[in-house]
Amino acid sequence: MRIRRRELLRQFGVAGAATAFLPPFAKSAPSVADSPTRMVRLNRNESAYGPCERAKAAFQDAFTEVNRYPSEDVENLRSAVAVLHGVQPEDITLGCGSTEIMRMAAEAFLGPGKTLVTASPTFDFIAHAARLVRAEVRSTTLTRDYAHDLGAMLTATDTTTGLLYICNPNNPTGTLTPRSDLEAFLPKVRSGVSVLIDEAYQDYVTPTGTYASLAARAAGDPRLIVTRTFSKVYGLAGLRVGYAVSSAETAKQLAARRLNMDVNVVAARVALAALSDAAHVKGIATLNSNDRQEFFNQVNARMLRCLDSQTNFVLLRTGTSGKEVAGSLRAKGVLVSAGYPSFEKYIRVSLGLPEEMQAFWRAWDAFMPHHPM
Repeated sequence: MRIRRRELLRQFGVAGAATAFLPPFAKSAPSVADSPTRMVRLNRNESAYGPCERAKAAFQDAFTEVNRYPSEDVENLRSAVAVLHGVQPEDITLGCGSTEIMRMAAEAFLGPGKTLVTASPTFDFIAHAARLVRAEVRSTTLTRDYAHDLGAMLTATDTTTGLLYICNPNNPTGTLTPRSDLEAFLPKVRSGVSVLIDEAYQDYVTPTGTYASLAARAAGDPRLIVTRTFSKVYGLAGLRVGYAVSSAETAKQLAARRLNMDVNVVAARVALAALSDAAHVKGIATLNSNDRQEFFNQVNARMLRCLDSQTNFVLLRTGTSGKEVAGSLRAKGVLVSAGYPSFEKYIRVSLGLPEEMQAFWRAWDAFMPHHPM
């Protein structure tokens, strides 16, 4: 069946309408009103506003060459990522989303008789990847401030440990582990143990002296791997592009586990275009900060409780089974996630367009009480 160009662009989000008060870079974001039967997707931490105009244009151009295998496109992206972080191209490993980088790391540094040390709750793909290579997974709880308990992680590390995983900001809590704590922690990690720091949400963090990326440092530390993704602030979750910054030697170990041509020609060109628009990234981060504050305002107005997130999602206390609340919201057309260890009475709500958030609160108000939880 032939796909019309207009329909293709509509699916990609070019023709979507947005609310009138959005800034120019966000006005082409898709609208929940596009389809009366569309579920409100607040469960995957996707960007509500989509990619920048440069990325959309690059998509249209690249689509005419999908009959070609990627070649210099991938290397161009790799070089641009290296420039962004002030490192060399050989310090960069590209992947089909940052999850592929995690799989590579699990295969490179784990295996039978090896252990992964991680937190609970956190993004659990790395634990899944570890189990696939028959490694043991050891989890430590978060601190009272919902940061990684780095001391506990050191205690859990022994001669069998091959990899430590730290998601910062953490998913699903949206909370930070201070840079000073990480800098004090890294020299204490046992020799021969690699540390993977997942910075998928770092662009959303409100500027503060307590947090900073460790990506540039990774190139000079053979045990440190920092992963990033184009799925969040760049709005390219559907194209699956991620990368790692590490030493050149570590990058070789990771790349040896890469799938051949894992980053396709369209994804490489669109990601490169997205990377070139720093103003869009800054604008989306500002817009997300405003949306997050509005969510906090709605929480406070209802005398509810939530964690102080620094990401594009918020962990909201329900006072009852989070899974049951998520099921009730789903029945009303709103998708959220739930069921996190130690947070069974919470739901994680991704920030959506203003009208999507209004739909969330209408659904919430229909069956949830307004009192402290």
